[in-house]
Amino acid sequence: MTSAVRVMLGSFGRVALVELEHCLVRHAHPHCHMLFKVGGADSSFIVDDVAAPLTEDSVVLVDAWRPHEFVYRPGQPPTQIIALYIDSDWLAALSADLGDFNPMDFFKSNSGHVSRDAYRILMAVVDCLSGVSPSRMDVEFLLSQLVLTTISRAGAAGHAGARCGRPHLFDWRIRKAVKFFQQNNADFDTIDQVVAEIGMSRANFFRQFKACTGMSPGLFQNVVRLEQAIRLTVVSQETLSAAASSLGFSDPAHFSRFFRNHTAVSPRLYRQGASDWLSR
Repeated sequence: MTSAVRVMLGSFGRVALVELEHCLVRHAHPHCHMLFKVGGADSSFIVDDVAAPLTEDSVVLVDAWRPHEFVYRPGQPPTQIIALYIDSDWLAALSADLGDFNPMDFFKSNSGHVSRDAYRILMAVVDCLSGVSPSRMDVEFLLSQLVLTTISRAGAAGHAGARCGRPHLFDWRIRKAVKFFQQNNADFDTIDQVVAEIGMSRANFFRQFKACTGMSPGLFQNVVRLEQAIRLTVVSQETLSAAASSLGFSDPAHFSRFFRNHTAVSPRLYRQGASDWLSR
């Protein structure tokens, strides 16, 4: 298993083969998220403050916008993972037979069992990302089978790791704030502007934002900024210094540190991992 990152984008969202050898800060994604161990040490993620095991037999399942983090224990060997970030439209079509689709409350548990069939498919995905070169359609088919096999095992009943449902964006002022952050690349200087525009006190805004979204405004800003950072790193032809500047980072080193603390690798390696796939 190589420690270099491998990244692939498609209609399914994106998938990354990475090695975890340091902590990942508390963060979230606008996608449903699956984390599979494919090598190295057993470990776990913290999802909504509850440990979810990451082993060959157990996959970590994270709903869209649900905060999670990885705590690395000093001295433990690295853990190699497949991290799958699933496009909501793709997942909705794939899981149409399961009933109503809500990406913020899709998984009924923070963890699921990895069956023998799922593990076989997972290893085929690893082979594809590590050097074997089937067509993009073949890879997407493998990922669809991996997702279907996993969610059919997790099911609606859940099991160990079951958790409560998510808050909902019932306050129009918070919905407006969320839209504003998304339209402004989560500029960290905009909180006071948002608070003034929606007519709330700063303390009440922070309290209501957490109640509606399950995360603080600062954490939500990081979610938006991370997705923009990944887009600029993988899709854009901008230099990484230009990407850092456009996202409001004071210097490239700050940008690289932010990126690595959320994805496990530097933006340079992440871009190289995506380029290696695109160049095939």
